Amino acid sequence: MRIARSVASLGRVDIGDHVCWVVPRPGDFRSAAQGYLSDGTQLGDKVMVVGSSSPAWLEFQAPNGLLVDPAVAPGGVGWDVDALVTLVRQEAETADRQGFRALRVLAEMDRIWPADITAEQVADQELRLDALTGGTAAMMVCAYASPGFAPKVLEQAASVHPHFAGHPAQPPSFQIFNESADCWRVSGVVDADGAGAFRVAVTGLLRSMATLRLRCDGLQLMDAVGMRTLAEAAAAMPGRKIVLERANPTVRRCWELLGYDDPAVPAELVP
Repeated sequence: MRIARSVASLGRVDIGDHVCWVVPRPGDFRSAAQGYLSDGTQLGDKVMVVGSSSPAWLEFQAPNGLLVDPAVAPGGVGWDVDALVTLVRQEAETADRQGFRALRVLAEMDRIWPADITAEQVADQELRLDALTGGTAAMMVCAYASPGFAPKVLEQAASVHPHFAGHPAQPPSFQIFNESADCWRVSGVVDADGAGAFRVAVTGLLRSMATLRLRCDGLQLMDAVGMRTLAEAAAAMPGRKIVLERANPTVRRCWELLGYDDPAVPAELVP
């Protein structure tokens, strides 16, 4: 079972992990990234860097590694919505056929996303990447430069990864990540501060499934704004439904008191 967590260093990253790494200073990036990639070569992983064509990555190229620079790949900077997901899926399958333990990915997101990337686009890509890494022999660290991305984009990115790394560590108030094909896990606190990011994530998931199951074992609290956001997101997409599983007694009681335990609301709590 995957659980939300913050990691003090990239040395703890393993198969199935999908890490949002907020990098506050350029000097913090190179040594930590090289350590993460070197761990992979020692463990028998195929390493892939999606980012700049830096001399720092030369040792991680063929036959045990791969460097893909979006600026020189077909399409140039600012890939289409499917490019990164497709690349990781293909290389994970290739690494398995080649006999590697796993695919270990480092992605420099400022080299991948266009300058005007929206929170909705980030959520769409990262949620699909999370479903992929959670279900294959792969691990992925998504490096987000700060400053570099807008605070709203950084907040959205952190909320749709199960794992977070940053210095100092400032994990998001909630995290939503893949549990299985039709089930996603919610952890932390969904309140007014994170309601916008929560709406974007839930709406994105509802576009691809008729019933969205949210496993709430790790959900500590959902306030009135969070509950309204959830109900409105479901109501905005006719024919879609949200099912919340294993919510704690406090969440369940608040849901009832606010009147959301109504068959007319396309969201329900189940044991």
